Amino acid sequence: MTDYPEIAARFARETAGHQMTVLHEDGLYRHLVFADPVPNFHRFDLITWPHGLLICVDGPTFAFALWPTEDLFDMFRGSSSGGINPGYWQEKVTAGEVKSWSEDMFRTWLVGEAAGYEAQHPGLVEAVGEQVLNSDQYSTEYRGTAEFALAQFRHGDFRLRFPDHWEVSFEDYSWEFLWACHAVLWGIRQYDATKAVPKAVAVAGAGFAQSQAAGYVEGVEEFGARIEAAS
Repeated sequence: MTDYPEIAARFARETAGHQMTVLHEDGLYRHLVFADPVPNFHRFDLITWPHGLLICVDGPTFAFALWPTEDLFDMFRGSSSGGINPGYWQEKVTAGEVKSWSEDMFRTWLVGEAAGYEAQHPGLVEAVGEQVLNSDQYSTEYRGTAEFALAQFRHGDFRLRFPDHWEVSFEDYSWEFLWACHAVLWGIRQYDATKAVPKAVAVAGAGFAQSQAAGYVEGVEEFGARIEAAS
């Protein structure tokens, strides 16, 4: 994965009917639930306390911590830049698997590796395609199956070696972590929106009260002027 637009689209689709419920709120101690009230699928909870945040979803759970920031909502708000920021946020994860095997990264590497040796070993690219990438016998969906597929590969006397971790990494952000990042950011925005409504109403109410008071004063002054004129 590189740009991760498919995860953003997936999150938007799966949370289209979600509503927020505040189970508990006492300063920085919050428990917010986001769920579709009808099927109740893809529910997630945001739980916060000083210096910490926990997101519980249908799958993996992720915990974040940051010092000296007390409210983790502030950290996510200030580092989002309009969207998720998995590179920075992963550094604050204290529990949860952030990265996992990326089949796309492995397949991209394998194509490039085969192309690099094609001149010395004609037909190598085609052989890789037949025996590994498009094989009905072997799979590259998981690291273990990809290693096995590569171990079985033969093209004359040429062999392909699965690289060590320190040479090439085939790990990328897991879709679960990216989904959780979208959930945290979206959840905070829903929470902030509910906090903004009472404030806006209060401001509007204050303006209305001021206008009513001004009108009352003007009415009294006008009435007084009429009394003086009549006398």
